[in-house]
Amino acid sequence: MLHQSLRLLFLFMSVTVILLSGCNETEKEVVHHYYMPLDGESEHWVLSDFEVVMTPEALKVGNGKLMMKQVEEYESSSMSFDTHLVVNGEDSIVHSGAVSGNGIDIAEESTGAIEGGPELTDEGDPIRLKDVSRIYMTVKWRDTDKKETMEERIDLYDQGLKEDSFLDEEGY
Repeated sequence: MLHQSLRLLFLFMSVTVILLSGCNETEKEVVHHYYMPLDGESEHWVLSDFEVVMTPEALKVGNGKLMMKQVEEYESSSMSFDTHLVVNGEDSIVHSGAVSGNGIDIAEESTGAIEGGPELTDEGDPIRLKDVSRIYMTVKWRDTDKKETMEERIDLYDQGLKEDSFLDEEGY
């Protein structure tokens, strides 16, 4: 009798373990969040403390500082910048800023920041880091000495030039 009770108890526990182990086979959703602190420079400009944050819910860009190299003051009538994101071969402007006026000092400017909905792939999914091939900023300003508009590009991220990363292994 004791032997039969132990067999029933063993059978019950085995069935319970099998049923419960089947509960662990649920799919897990992977959510990708990317934070990219970016810095860069061109011939006349340095960009520091610039940030790009990509989540399934939002794209946040900005919070940087643009500074002219080797000058403390620079009077101009205008300065503007555009931040470009190249996703799956398509170049789009995701953040812009501008100042203008007579004799304004453009030697140091804050980029400000924006937050919006996520950038989407052609399939309608939020972009992931692997979709982004390049991030860069163009800066335009009026050179008062040359009396012409100058333009330079600051490269911030190039997927082809980045070092090995743990992110490469996971298909992020």
